[in-house]
Amino acid sequence: MRSSIQLATLNYALVVAEEGSFLRASRRAGIDHSALSKRIRDLEYAIGTTIFHRHTGGVGPTPAGERFLDRLRCVLLDLENTLTLARIGIIGEQQRLSIGSNVILAGRALDAIIEFGRCHPNVTIRLIEGSHPGAALGGTEVDVTVTSSSRSTGGAFELSLWNDNLAIVLASNHSLSTRPVIEWSELDQETLLVRRGEPFLLADAVGSRVQLPTIVEHHVSAGTLLRLVRNGLGVALIHHGDVNRVPEGAVCRKLRIGGKPIQISNFVRWRPDNANPALSIFIAFLRDRYST
Repeated sequence: MRSSIQLATLNYALVVAEEGSFLRASRRAGIDHSALSKRIRDLEYAIGTTIFHRHTGGVGPTPAGERFLDRLRCVLLDLENTLTLARIGIIGEQQRLSIGSNVILAGRALDAIIEFGRCHPNVTIRLIEGSHPGAALGGTEVDVTVTSSSRSTGGAFELSLWNDNLAIVLASNHSLSTRPVIEWSELDQETLLVRRGEPFLLADAVGSRVQLPTIVEHHVSAGTLLRLVRNGLGVALIHHGDVNRVPEGAVCRKLRIGGKPIQISNFVRWRPDNANPALSIFIAFLRDRYST
């Protein structure tokens, strides 16, 4: 029975999951609603698992269905990339990809890179983080950059990813540490510690009209910077998704300007003349999973 499952049916299952409705999915896929519903039921029978809960508001994946769909996305993307590699004659070769970043490669960004590595074990990934000069897209070491800067390198291709909220890290004995939410204006007497290259990222995030506190730029790792904060030498900004990096003795608090979260956008950029096939696979992976 499993051998009779068609590739189109697997793709339809992903469309249904994305749309949350057989009707919307059928319109998007250009297939009759009842025919789509039958295909999905046949697929569920073939694999012996209920993929979707049916309810009056539409459909949603079951826990088992969620696991199946997650793996299916990876398998279909791997199939697409295998076909691409076959066309250019490099199946079986180990590929290499250098990823640079002028931000901390943690949280969602690092999770995306790890997931890509798991889906594509034939690609060896090299990471160049932060103030390392090779992290700039103009450097010959780097195939693609992950950045929070809206300032694009001239001529670079760009893919917009997700948005993160900024949070503030303070020493646990800081006078503001008991507050769950801190307004930007309350930092005017603070010393803001940043890593090399981050001041312009900060300006992008808060806007040119917002007054900045005293900024001290350090040529250190993110871990060292947070240890300085822990010892009361200043405060630092962090993506809210990276709160698990905050060391003992420091706390992370929500940060607002006029009551609104401070959002920072994330992008990947690459040179259009880069012919590395692993780069094409990586961009296709990000576009499929994370592009906004």
